[in-house]
Amino acid sequence: MANLVHRDYSKEFVNVGDTITVRKPAKFVAKNFIGEVEEQDISEGSVPVKMDRYRDVTVGVTSKEMTLDIKDFSKQVIEPALSAIAQAVDIDLLTVGVEKAGSKVEVSSNPTIVDIANVAKALDKKKAPRDNNRNLVLAVDTLYKYNTLDNFAKVCYKGDSQALKDAEIGKVYTMNSFMSQNTPENVSSTAGTATAYKVTCAKGSTQFSVTNGTAKTGTIKAGDKLIVNGYLFEVAEDLTLTDGAGTLKVTEKIPFVITEAASAFIVNKAHSLGFHRNGLALVTRSLELPQGAAKAAIASADGLAVRVVFGYDQDTKKDKISFDIIYGIKELDSDLLVDFA
Repeated sequence: MANLVHRDYSKEFVNVGDTITVRKPAKFVAKNFIGEVEEQDISEGSVPVKMDRYRDVTVGVTSKEMTLDIKDFSKQVIEPALSAIAQAVDIDLLTVGVEKAGSKVEVSSNPTIVDIANVAKALDKKKAPRDNNRNLVLAVDTLYKYNTLDNFAKVCYKGDSQALKDAEIGKVYTMNSFMSQNTPENVSSTAGTATAYKVTCAKGSTQFSVTNGTAKTGTIKAGDKLIVNGYLFEVAEDLTLTDGAGTLKVTEKIPFVITEAASAFIVNKAHSLGFHRNGLALVTRSLELPQGAAKAAIASADGLAVRVVFGYDQDTKKDKISFDIIYGIKELDSDLLVDFA
């Protein structure tokens, strides 16, 4: 996902929670000229982005592991850590894209190629540019609903067998198609019956207080997913609402506080995302290097500035290596985002 959306990267240092201003892809209007120009300001294409997404992978490293050659150390430690960070960025981008989508297209109970055409049509109706920056990122189950249709599965429709071998759809209806294992979708065998509710929470907690459930005795199942403030959460335990309320436990700590009840986006099916690059932005900056660390550096890969710090824990007498990244995600134009579910 990081390579499919609008990117803004700078080497300047920021702190968690800082709000910075980034420039949106410019939009202009070709106006009638009647003797004098009307100047248009490029700065109109700016938007504030909060740098509130702070991801960390810290692992203990034994003396034996520290003596591994670089190739082995990379395979055992570095690659898995960076992969985890990349997956987190993927999840966050897809989550915000689905939550902020200005259009919705339904996956039919009996999938047909028309469904995918309707995603492209939704982008056309919102005047999304017809360039090579239109993308369709499909959930796993959704991909296999469509790439097994005759239109895609038969070699004669593709001209070769590569798409069938690689389980791909390819470029279809103006969109480059991809599959992601990180699209928002529930993992419970049977989704809960509560389809809308509001929540409050404390920062650092692993539970939401649910209010205003649509059903007095609605259920929320372990494995159900919900989106709150652009973050995707997985329910840890079954909950039966009492008078539409209850305490909802999730599997990860909540990085924000909500005092006035906010609506939760209920993920009770697989959500794919159709979009144009200019609809969604990933903004990355560098974290400052710690003063007390003997070994620390910023490793930049494709604009993702990952801070790498080696340290030593005197309490446990163990070496540690930390990988962390700070970034912000912002919808630039909800009209260029289509929720396909």
